[in-house]
Amino acid sequence: MNLRNLREMKNFAARRLEQSPSQQRIVLIYAGLTLGMTALVTVLNYLLGLQIDNYGGLSNLGKRTMLSTIQSILPMAQSLAAMGLNLGYLAAMLRIARGMYTSPQTLRLGFDRFWVLLRCSVFRGLILAGAMLLSMYLGILIYVLTPFSGPAMEIIMPLVSQTSVLDTGIVLDDAIYSQLVAAMVPCFAICGILMLVLAGPVYYSYRMADYVVIDQPAMGALMALRESKRMMKGNRLQLLKLDISLWWYYLAAAAATVIGYGDMLLPMLGVDLPVSETVGFFGFYGLYLLANFGILCFLRNRAEVCYALAYDAVKPEEKQNGGVVLGNIFQM
Repeated sequence: MNLRNLREMKNFAARRLEQSPSQQRIVLIYAGLTLGMTALVTVLNYLLGLQIDNYGGLSNLGKRTMLSTIQSILPMAQSLAAMGLNLGYLAAMLRIARGMYTSPQTLRLGFDRFWVLLRCSVFRGLILAGAMLLSMYLGILIYVLTPFSGPAMEIIMPLVSQTSVLDTGIVLDDAIYSQLVAAMVPCFAICGILMLVLAGPVYYSYRMADYVVIDQPAMGALMALRESKRMMKGNRLQLLKLDISLWWYYLAAAAATVIGYGDMLLPMLGVDLPVSETVGFFGFYGLYLLANFGILCFLRNRAEVCYALAYDAVKPEEKQNGGVVLGNIFQM
């Protein structure tokens, strides 16, 4: 499969999905588990919040601390479980892209390879965070050393000169704060451009690391990242074009997110909801879950099979010696 021929790749992905009798069952199980965990954690956090509010006073400090700890741990546990489940889903889409037999048991692979996946995600996150911090540092430095910072300095310097030694800080009223934010728009723009230039390539260099974790169980986390970087050398722009060509998937995901925040967005637009805040929150949250269920069932599988084909297009060719990883692990 040629990564440069996106139309052919998407048509081939559609045919692979049609030829897989179990893909819809796998997607339904994945969507049910993922959204079910999300909904369960949200409801539990809400109930824990009610309990925390009921335990007032110093005598109940221990109970509040315990409940707050549980409330903090639940989202982290849900994120880790979702991470393992997502890797299994990617493994299933990779098998479908290769025309191999696939069953719901494939979803277990993410938990079989969980610790390698976790280390890979941590290292990748640290590398990307470093690139983003470097971009922000250079952006702020460029902003300060160029005439772009002039309007902001004209606002800040009078405030600094009026501040005495004993003052703990500068207090900004709403009008001055708005002026300062407007004056710093060039800083935000410079940082954004540098992030695209510096952090963007880093992000795309490690996009295939999860597939390497799936396909090469003998590799550790750092080796998977290095292998992904080697694969993506000279192919990052093509993967970006594939992302852009799948705009319908990302647009649907963004629309679902907007729906989820409807209880906050509508009042900002001057629309008052005829229900309580709690009913409004869970009502729009339910719509968000339904929208995501539709996206997972009908859109994401098409996108992920395309990405799996892209991985096969950039990975080095291997000798057919019976050592295909996914074939050995999941003959079920």
